[in-house]
Amino acid sequence: MTSSNLKLKLSFNYLLIAMIIALVAVLVSVTSVFATGSKAIPLRGIVEGFYGVPWTQQQRLDMLDFMAGKKMNAYIYGPKDDEYHRKYWRQPYPEDKLQDLQQLINRAKADNIEFIFAVSPGNDIDFASAKDKAAMVNKMTAMYKMGVRQFALFFDDIPTKDAKGQAEFVNYINRNFVKKHKDCKRLIVVPTEYYLLAMENQGNVQEYTAAFAGNLDKDILVLYTGAEVCPDGLTEETISRVNEIYGRAAGLWWNYPVNDYMEQKLALGPLDSITAEADGTDIPAFFVNPMFKPELSKIAIATAADYALAPAEFNASEAWQKALQEQYGELAQAMAVFADHSQRLENNWAHIGHGDAARLREMYDNYWRAQANHSQEAAAIRQRLLEDNANRSQMVQMLQEMLKPEVKAECQEQLELLQLYTGQERIGLYIMDNEPDRDEAYRLLRAMADKQKAIEAKQQTAKISEGVLDGFYADFLKWFHDKYQ
Repeated sequence: MTSSNLKLKLSFNYLLIAMIIALVAVLVSVTSVFATGSKAIPLRGIVEGFYGVPWTQQQRLDMLDFMAGKKMNAYIYGPKDDEYHRKYWRQPYPEDKLQDLQQLINRAKADNIEFIFAVSPGNDIDFASAKDKAAMVNKMTAMYKMGVRQFALFFDDIPTKDAKGQAEFVNYINRNFVKKHKDCKRLIVVPTEYYLLAMENQGNVQEYTAAFAGNLDKDILVLYTGAEVCPDGLTEETISRVNEIYGRAAGLWWNYPVNDYMEQKLALGPLDSITAEADGTDIPAFFVNPMFKPELSKIAIATAADYALAPAEFNASEAWQKALQEQYGELAQAMAVFADHSQRLENNWAHIGHGDAARLREMYDNYWRAQANHSQEAAAIRQRLLEDNANRSQMVQMLQEMLKPEVKAECQEQLELLQLYTGQERIGLYIMDNEPDRDEAYRLLRAMADKQKAIEAKQQTAKISEGVLDGFYADFLKWFHDKYQ
């Protein structure tokens, strides 16, 4: 082989190797993208959509700054009890309200957050009325002149289901207002059947949803709340099914940490049981509905921000610990102890959030089982329970003394209830650990009964540690009567 041929062959080999390396790099890159699925959800923010006393102006301004720090980029203004958003939606805002809204719009712009103005006209609107169409256009035009470039229409929680009328009205606003302003973003809508279990029955799409989805302009962004109003997690199957029903990727209105249906309970956990299989391709928007208590809402909001930025990489526990550390600093450990006991919101239709004090609940399940079986493990578990009680008592006292006033004001009732539970539990554990004589045992039992009266009074305004410490007294009484009677 000649020298020139050898050089040519070597050059070809090097070129082939370089091409293979480049191809492998591309494949690794592509595989990494698909493996992490970390495409950010485009619209990430909160929807102020809860019932009850709306946030103050200062609370909204503070929240916008907080959202900016978490790389959230959208805020929907839609407080249910703003009369000009819902009850008097046809009427223009008075001057003082307009000034407040202008300040919010300006702050959102400075924070690189899309201020989305929402209207809820569904209670009394006449969809065929030219006057109502004009009233809505006028309402939105006023907001447009103030700098709003994205709008939403809400038809949730209303008494009627005129799917065709709703769709035609929304389309009218889309075609005759939104699209006539080239700098306006996608119109957003919340349907009346806004969760999957309402949209279909045994796999068959309900009449309202079929008509609304079939008549709605395809460029309109639909929001829904998951499988239920407050569902126990979000699955890829739910996302795929709703997207299939609507013929487009729909966004999420996530009802956690909102607690307007259970105000005594604080939702202090992270987003829980959220799929990592879907990303910004399947979910174009993710809005968190907060509590009426903005400071404590920031814990869950921060975890939602982490999820929306990188769905496939989201770890609920890590995001929660990170949020607590960033927001509470030296009090993070104490706040984690408190918040651990207040995560789950549960009633006959809401099932959302991680279970309260899951580790402690497991310890008590094991403890009562060991006691019933007269197992030697009971003593060892009881020591861990005593340690947990002592640590909790210290942490709650620390929060009482050191929490910022604006935070403490939002959780004072729940802190006091947890203190009462902890004090009652301490006496019960002491009795079981020391097994005093009958007279002393009954004296201590009366002290527990006195605390129970205080607990029952406090339970009128607060809930915490449901299914865990709130059941300790009843479980203890069973043990006590078996032991001393």
